[in-house]
Amino acid sequence: MADCVSFEYRDDIDVVLVKAGAAAAGSDLRNPFKDACNLLREKSGASFFIDLTELKSISEEDSDWIKQHYIPLVKRSCAGRIILIVPEDDPRREKIDEEYGSLIGFFFASDYEGAVKVLNDVDLKENDKGIKIAGKTRKQWRDNFSYVWFKYSIFPIAIAIIVILGLGIFNKSKNDVIIYSFGYLQLDETYLEKVMKDEGFKVPYFPSAVVVMPNQEGKKPTEYQYESASAFFMTMPDIVVSDGVTYGYYYSSFGVYPESYDRILKNLSEEARKHVEPVYMSAREAAEYTKKYNAWSGKGDPDVENNEQEVDDNTKAIIGLRLNDTDACKRLGYDVGWQKSDNRLIFSMYSKCSDRDKAEKALTALLNSAY
Repeated sequence: MADCVSFEYRDDIDVVLVKAGAAAAGSDLRNPFKDACNLLREKSGASFFIDLTELKSISEEDSDWIKQHYIPLVKRSCAGRIILIVPEDDPRREKIDEEYGSLIGFFFASDYEGAVKVLNDVDLKENDKGIKIAGKTRKQWRDNFSYVWFKYSIFPIAIAIIVILGLGIFNKSKNDVIIYSFGYLQLDETYLEKVMKDEGFKVPYFPSAVVVMPNQEGKKPTEYQYESASAFFMTMPDIVVSDGVTYGYYYSSFGVYPESYDRILKNLSEEARKHVEPVYMSAREAAEYTKKYNAWSGKGDPDVENNEQEVDDNTKAIIGLRLNDTDACKRLGYDVGWQKSDNRLIFSMYSKCSDRDKAEKALTALLNSAY
């Protein structure tokens, strides 16, 4: 194993050290690297030394795995410093620094002793060698908090959910139709409110949430956005609306009601029918979206996903209606932020819709009102 990967926890300096041997490649590199991250999570607040001195080359496949899967895993696992041990004259340093230098607490060292010195120098500069509180220095408490931030973040998330529930569930008797829009979009509900009221709905409700999913435009999610977006589903909407990039990641929220969509299409005006088409999706496609999200976000285990979670069901079913006219989407009040990606909108009856007749009526009116 000396020629592959070894790792250990060094209690004297609170560091997990992983060493990649000259022959490390494929699963012999990936599995122990992931195990090292598991150890890092157990030692919350520890720093991470990655020694690449012996590993002179790496395959393109392993390089892609490190970039797409391992670095996000390290970012979630490490609350301390990340120190990469690479000889000072190693030409890889420049490329590594270019790709990963933006990581918080990321440093280079030329050998193990140098890494320890870097770690101590950083700690001294931050004045974290002071009095211990309950066995931890200020640095250790801060790092521990940064690792378990998600536990504490439940409080603002809970507050947000309570507000959403107060607006939605507790006012369900007031809101006679709920249309929930989510994705990389903004909604001016003025026009839709008029349309719904003209259709006979007295108190329509139009919650919306900005959600960023895997994309080619470099857009990144903001803190708590997924929690907020999920909370709005608790209002039990009648209709859900999303953009062409986002909808596939919320497959289970789109209702499979073929008879309803057929009736909606038949009741559209001639002009609206020209620009509206059914959207079909299978469980296998939904699983691929999940894998793509996990790879992009660093969540999940890609090896498990690829080998153990294959979904065989490729039967496609209608999950909604796509409005292909982006100008019509704007007329409805939607401003989709994608510039180079699919900025069309998908409209669907919610998968847990309690009154399909009402949802059909509202969705028919909504699509016809675009023309």
